[in-house]
Parts: sequence; structure tokens; C-alpha cells
Amino acid sequence: MKRILAALLIALLPALAQGHYLWLEKHGAEPRLYFGEINEVRERSPGRLDEIPAPKVWSGADAARRDYTVSRTATHFALVAAMSDGKASSPVLQPTLLASETGIGVKDWTKFGLGIVKPMFYARYAAWPAQAEVAPLHALDLLPVAGKKNTFQVFFNGAPLPKAKVVIVAPNDWTQDGRTDAQGLISLPTPWRGTYLLEVIHKEERAGEFEGKKYEAVRHCVTLTFDQSAGVSPAGTGGGASLRAPAGMAE
Repeated sequence: MKRILAALLIALLPALAQGHYLWLEKHGAEPRLYFGEINEVRERSPGRLDEIPAPKVWSGADAARRDYTVSRTATHFALVAAMSDGKASSPVLQPTLLASETGIGVKDWTKFGLGIVKPMFYARYAAWPAQAEVAPLHALDLLPVAGKKNTFQVFFNGAPLPKAKVVIVAPNDWTQDGRTDAQGLISLPTPWRGTYLLEVIHKEERAGEFEGKKYEAVRHCVTLTFDQSAGVSPAGTGGGASLRAPAGMAE
């Protein structure tokens, strides 16, 4: 029995190693940054939330960039935008908000079939539906496409990323995945109202060194979250992973 339990645990370890991500979420007008899996586990401190050493959060780009003060709490990272005079303002969620954590150390996940990798986490919160085209800012980025309903585009180093696996998690735990086309585009259903999360992982076969430790590849992980006010109520519709949207609810 012990051997069986050990074998099951080993089989689950790759999923545990790969499953977590960063994501941005709003609570009223307050933005928060979480680590874990949106409808499964939200890591705490002390605990696995402490694996995220120093995330950066901001809105805008170039001259319009506005950085946020990031404070670790027991359950999440609290975010407060800085004013032009350097003072903190009230925590208000901007139409687009970005976060990244690139300071995590090298991980030896060879026994999980991933090799020795440098993890990189990115997150984006976007207005929905998208009203205007925006440029990718993360090394691996996931954007809603303006003018195309339920269409998203994946970029890597500023270029569309074909054949990328995109996973969508709906407000009621329903999930679906698909692959991007040659232009990095994919369409996924969003029939329910509430918060949606999309995730993409891309392994870049590029060796390097970080904090004196060598790695064989860079593992990029990005999430996109948005809130949909229209649609069907998710109450009583939850069914877990890999279910299809009900007939007539593909939009």
C-alpha cells in the first residue's frame, strides 16, 4: 500500500510543479495579485506564497507607466498605485494592469521531465470586451483582440506564437483548451458572467545562468484575467474540468 501511495504521489508531482501561476483579480475596486490556481488553491504566507519573492506590478507603458506598491499579506499581494509625487493613492484597479515575477531561482525539475529551468511568471488584467488594440509587453503575453468577439492572441518576444496551448477557466470551474493558429490567434467561449482566467505556458530552449546556477531552458507562464458583466449566471452550472459549453452558449 505504501508503494502504491508513493507511486501516486510521484505521478502527481509534475502537475503540482507545473500547475501554479500568478494572476490579477479585483475585489470591488481593489486589485490583488494571487499565486496558486484560481478555483483550486490560493497560496498563503507563511507558505507557498513566499515562493514569489518580489513581484512587480504596473499599468501603462513608457511615459504613461504607473508602478504599484506591492505588499505581501497572509493571502495575497495588496497593490496600491503610486502618485506622481511618490505618495500612494487609494487602491483602484486600472482598465489594464500587469504583473511579473522574474526573480525566482533556477529549479531542477529533471525528474518531472522538465529539465533544469528558470521559471518566469507574468499576469495581465484587461478590460472586457477589448475596446482598442494594445501591444504585448511581457516576454510571453496573452491579449484580448479588439473587434473580434471571444478572440485572443498569444505573443512571444513581440511576435505571434503559433500552436501555443491556451487554457481557459470559467467562473463556474468549467475549463477548455485549444491551440493558437499561425497568427497566434484562438477563439474560446465565454458564456457565463464573472471572472475568467486564461493561461499559457511556453518553454524556451535557451540555456543561461541565474544567481550562479545554470539552467537549460526558460519556462514562461502568463495569465490573462477579465470580468464579464453580461451572460448567463454561473450559479448551479459548475462541472469541473474539460466540459463543453452548453449548446447555444458558445458566445
